[in-house]
Parts: sequence; structure tokens; C-alpha cells
Amino acid sequence: MFGLLIAYLSYVMELRRHKDIIAFKTGGSLPVALHARNLEVAELSNEAWESMSVVDLASSNPMTELVENEASQTLKLWNLEQNSETKSGQLSFGIRSITLNVTQICNLHCTYCAAGGDGTFGDPQTKISVEKTLPQIKFLLEKIPVGESFHITFLGGEPLLYPEAIELIAEYVNLMTAGRKISTTFSVVTNGTLINDKALQVLTKIKSNVSISIDGPAEINDKTRPQRNGKGSTATVIEGIQKLTAVKDQLGRLILHAVFSKENMQITKAYEFFGQFNVDYYEFTYSVDTSDESSSAMYNEQMKLVADLAYARGGEKELRKITLFDRYFNALDNQQQTENYCGAGKSYLMIDARNQVYTCPWEVGNKKDQVGTGSFIDTEKLEELAKPLIEKNNCQTCWARFMCGGGCMFIHKSKTGSKHQKDLNFCIRTRDLISTTILLYKKSRVAC
Repeated sequence: MFGLLIAYLSYVMELRRHKDIIAFKTGGSLPVALHARNLEVAELSNEAWESMSVVDLASSNPMTELVENEASQTLKLWNLEQNSETKSGQLSFGIRSITLNVTQICNLHCTYCAAGGDGTFGDPQTKISVEKTLPQIKFLLEKIPVGESFHITFLGGEPLLYPEAIELIAEYVNLMTAGRKISTTFSVVTNGTLINDKALQVLTKIKSNVSISIDGPAEINDKTRPQRNGKGSTATVIEGIQKLTAVKDQLGRLILHAVFSKENMQITKAYEFFGQFNVDYYEFTYSVDTSDESSSAMYNEQMKLVADLAYARGGEKELRKITLFDRYFNALDNQQQTENYCGAGKSYLMIDARNQVYTCPWEVGNKKDQVGTGSFIDTEKLEELAKPLIEKNNCQTCWARFMCGGGCMFIHKSKTGSKHQKDLNFCIRTRDLISTTILLYKKSRVAC
């Protein structure tokens, strides 16, 4: 534990800013800076650092003007640069991805379940109607230009309670896109307790990405993700993971997904536990229902510890098995701006098990946020979502805007009452993790 504490303390940092240049410094090392608009990372001189204004994660904006010296002139010039290699993150309307609730029931009863507490979203539905779903799929696919892509995530409830629907829908998508040069991919998000022969046959047939929800070793997971009868689920999930890894070469990406809330912030334990499995990625998510400041801070402390553990174990490759860091590294490598935290209502839609259409999985059952039924889409409601979230959420002055994309509308609404009024804890949490990523990115590239 002492070693972990030292690792975490290494990330206690100072922040300084000049307009679109944000700089980070830890200990006696040279400052590292991000050009927020161009997504460029570079070391700064101490003289340049001293000329910049002190900021913190909560306020984000500089409090004073740049101190004039020779180094500050270089900062001014860098700030004004427009890098032609930087890619815009603006999204034009065109649905390229959907999530389908093939069921709205579940065989587990997770303590933090945001789907009504039981996977039903308050509206239990044993099976989606495939007959009603295929025309919806056809309606969307007909609008996709040749050469583009289409992705379906099968969700629940627990989607593997109805694997036949997954198989039929995926077959239909592949049939509809054959000859049109539209690439199709599929994902299944499962609790991992129903990985039987039928499930394996379906998952390998469609070469699905599979995300298995498990929060850590049995002493944690059995409490957070019990069966409906109150008994633990971990042993069955581990058996399911082992079955999936045995056919890993016939699947897409294999991901272990853990959710952390006020009741469980033991991310380092989850990371160590996950290391025994031959999977591609680990996803460590902060619960959408957790809002208190202390839990948010603890989540970030644990994520920084895990980042140190991963980097010590296998450098950038191991670090990037954690999806959050991989996503930020990709943005920096490709200089790809993000103007929308997600594509809700622009490139993405959600279809529940009654074939009602929403813009977000968490809004299922909320009639105010329903944007369609069957093959009818309310274009007027979607037009309200047309502007980038950075603009709608008033993030234009935030240095993290093009790596964050304005934040999660559902989290903002659940904490502030408005989709476009930012939750400060979310902003601090995101800026802090981006800061950590910048330091690790520079460390990794210097090592190369």
C-alpha cells in the first residue's frame, strides 16, 4: 500500500494556463503542456511555466494575464497556431450506431442498476419483437451511404436471455448490407452468467465484441451484482469469461466492465483481479447515480493508482488496455477533436424492447425524451440536438473541451436538472483524468 501511495502522490500536480495552452507540473520535472485546440503535447521550459496563470480543476480559466518575457512570446505564437493536421470533431446527422434492448428483464439484481433497479427500466419486457425490429433496422440502413459503417450494441436487461433475437437481427443486417460496402459490427453487453452453447454459437457467428460486467473478485462482486435470490454470481461469471476466452479468436474485442459507486471504489482490486483473464480491455466506469464529491475524488485517486500499476507492469501497451486511457491516447495520436461526448440524436439512437426510440440508454421509459416509435423518427426533436455539445453546454472556454466533448447529458441532468447545465464533479473528474493522461502520454512518447 505504501508503494501505491507514492505512485498516487507522483500525480499531485500544479496547473497553469495561457488561453488554449494548459500546462501540468509534478515535482521537479519539466512542465508538460497541451494545446487544447490542436491536441498537441510538448514539454515547456520553466521560464514559460512561470509566465503562465495558475488555474485549478474547478475553475479551469486563468486568473491573471501572461507575464511578459522571452518564453511567453513563444507561448503566444504557439497558442495562435492552427494545425492543419487536427481533425474536426463536428458530427453531421446520420445514424451509424444503435443500441437495442432485446430484453428488459434480468437474472441479476445489481445494487447500482440504473435500469429501474432490475433491468426493466420500469417497464418489464421479456423479448423484443423481431418482426417489429427488422423494419426499423431497414429504415435506418437505407439511409446509410455506400462505404460507411453501422454498429449495433445488444443490451438488456440481460440480452443473452434472448440470443435468438441477436442472431436473427445480426443476420438481417449482414444481408441488407451485402454488396453495399457497408461495414457492420456488433457488440453484446452481458452479465456473463449465461454463456452457454447457444450463446457461444451466436457470439462467434457474428464475431461480436463482448463486454462482461463484473466489479472485481467475489468478495466485492457478490455484493454489488447478486443474483435475484441474493446469492453471489461471481463463480458463474468467471466460468463464462473462461468460455469466452477459449473462443477469443472467433470474437471481436473482449472487455471486462466494472462500475464503481459510493459503496465500492476498489478499482485497484478489480484491476489486479482482471489481470488473470486473457481479455483485450478493461473498462472502469463511474456510476451515473453517484454524485457526491468525496466519491468522485476517490474514483480519480483509484484510477491514478491503476494507471501507475498498469504502466509499471507493461508501459503504454498495458495502460491502454484501460479503455479511458486508450480513448484519450487515440485522440492525441490522431489529433482528433471531440465536440460531442456521445452521438446521441446525431449518429446514435436507442431502441427499447417495445421498439420505442430514444437518444440515450438511460432515458428509456422517459416519454419526454422519446424521439420515435417503430420507423417514425421525430426530426424536430432531433433538430434540438444538432448543435455540438461543447456549444450547447457552454464549454467553449474549457481547456479540456476537445477531449471531453461537453460531458454526458444524462449525468448533467440527473445532477443539475438540465442536460446542458454541467455537473461540476463530472467536469473536475474529467479534467483530472485528462491531466493524468497528458503526463502519461508524454512519458510514453519520451520513452519511445
